[in-house]
Amino acid sequence: MAFQLALAALLGGVCYLDRTAACQLMLHRPLVVSTLVGAVFGNLAAGAQVGAVLEMLYLARLPVGASVPPDDTGAAIFAGAAAAVASSSIGLDGGSFTALLLLSVPSAELGKLADRYVRKVNGRIAQQTAEAVDQGDLRAVEHGLLAGLTLFALSGAILALAFSGAGVATAKFLLPRFGPGSRLEFSALLPAIPMLGAASVYSCSRTERTAAVFFLTMAAVFAATVFFRWAA
Repeated sequence: MAFQLALAALLGGVCYLDRTAACQLMLHRPLVVSTLVGAVFGNLAAGAQVGAVLEMLYLARLPVGASVPPDDTGAAIFAGAAAAVASSSIGLDGGSFTALLLLSVPSAELGKLADRYVRKVNGRIAQQTAEAVDQGDLRAVEHGLLAGLTLFALSGAILALAFSGAGVATAKFLLPRFGPGSRLEFSALLPAIPMLGAASVYSCSRTERTAAVFFLTMAAVFAATVFFRWAA
């Protein structure tokens, strides 16, 4: 398990770099992150299953400009690790699946707070770099860029380690405490979660036929959920 957590931290550092500081190759998206983390913890299909729904929920929340959205990457790391571990222990039924999606929300909010703090520190690095350049130190630009990239990578690795560890702990110690009645109640909420994601896409759509977008999105997310349950 220690090796898996270390690998998740390394993967998280790369994904968080891709989120804002470098590359932006969509490696940080929930579907990608949750699938990879699920593979790290032994069940790629379980990670992809929760990642498909999280992708819907956070599809319209992008880190554009000064906007700091909820940390969907952290939520995906938590949910992917928890889903993979749960699938090999108590099983990933509808109730457990829904519970993991709901429990991933605090991870997204905590990651958002951490992102704001890291951006403030990065702003100070940029200010110090500008002052050094004014004094004639041209290599300060290179040093500032490296410092900023290191800051984002290190903070991402720490967050990934924390979120994946929380996901493993949730799957091993919290989910087994839910009785059959609680799981049945959680299962009743499952259809509403993809609908929230589809509604988010629907509200941000600028096409004239938004109803078609809504229903196609709903169909895609349900198809992905059914497929990954079958594949598992």
